[in-house]
Amino acid sequence: METWVLSDNFAAMPKRILIVEDEDAVRELEKFILESHGYDVMEARDGLEGLAKAEFRKPDLILLDLMMPDVSGGRMYDEMKDHRITSGIPIIVVTGKPDAHQMFDEQIGAENVIMKPFDAEALLERIEGHIGKPE
Repeated sequence: METWVLSDNFAAMPKRILIVEDEDAVRELEKFILESHGYDVMEARDGLEGLAKAEFRKPDLILLDLMMPDVSGGRMYDEMKDHRITSGIPIIVVTGKPDAHQMFDEQIGAENVIMKPFDAEALLERIEGHIGKPE
């Protein structure tokens, strides 16, 4: 029987973040920031695509816009928190919706809502608070 041993040189996979954002410019900016800091990035242009990718590839964290076509970010948030595969994934809401802090204060805490336009360092700090720095 063959025995497999992982060496000490085994490289850990980078931490994966799913960006769910319908605005191309915002999604590309978030992707650039995250990839330039070593994160593995997946993208979704709407809530339906985001739900499918989250279930299939289970990211370490999700950046979620609220106002999107098909499935809103609020509905996506609710569905993901109720799903057995995705319920434990941390979600940071990145939105331009002025009342987002009040909408999500009880569910995820106002500290997990970032308003657009956002500061890149603040975004990275929040991400690192949930999943740490990339490997």
